Amino acid sequence: MLIIPFFSMSQVKPKLVYNDLQKMNMKGKVKQVFEHDSRNMNSEMVETKQKNFYQFLSNGKLKRKVNFVTRTIVDYTYDRKGRLLIQKSKSPYNEQILNYSYPKDSLVITKTAEGDYISISKNVIKKNNETEILKISDTTQYKGSYTYDKYYRTIKSEGLHYYPSKMDTVKITAVYYKKCLMPIVQSFKSPFFKNILNDRCDIILHTIIKNDGTISEKSEYSYVYDKKKNWIERKTYVGGKLSHSTIRKIKYY
Repeated sequence: MLIIPFFSMSQVKPKLVYNDLQKMNMKGKVKQVFEHDSRNMNSEMVETKQKNFYQFLSNGKLKRKVNFVTRTIVDYTYDRKGRLLIQKSKSPYNEQILNYSYPKDSLVITKTAEGDYISISKNVIKKNNETEILKISDTTQYKGSYTYDKYYRTIKSEGLHYYPSKMDTVKITAVYYKKCLMPIVQSFKSPFFKNILNDRCDIILHTIIKNDGTISEKSEYSYVYDKKKNWIERKTYVGGKLSHSTIRKIKYY
């Protein structure tokens, strides 16, 4: 199982200086990406249905994202400053439209299409390359602080979640390799995962570690790249055996 920290752990994220292409570690003017898997079943690679589709604007921001497994489509609309204005999500079981407004650069208001408040977030830029975020929703409040390195990658985050009946504290640290956006170590009280990356910032070894320090899963990856240095095939090995292969079809502007 490959864990992508920027999506699976929303508390650890880079400042908004990187576009979606960069966060996905893709190079060049990518327009569309199709992904589908082939799985190893009884020593035979069996092609499965398409897995993901991504459509990008020329500035590298996501315009549309499709998950064929869950049959979910998400469309994004931005303002002239590149800030998210509308997010439309549609699946066989649910449809949702979220509207974002920015009364001040430090304030973000999220509402449904009907005008109901989802959350209000306030970002405060502090000294020493830190940001403080206060987020209030109808069910909880969140206060977090983020510390960044010189490449604007989050190296530490501390958050307090206030619920009606309890309070949770989340502390996360991250370590990086060269200028890569993917952490090589991300941990809570003990290591949560460790990665070894190649010189193109793609994971070649991913290890999931339990709270007691034991390894719960280890995966290895090999890649085939196109001329733009984006991978077009990734093979995943678990326990030294080929588990599945992911094929990308990439279109450029």
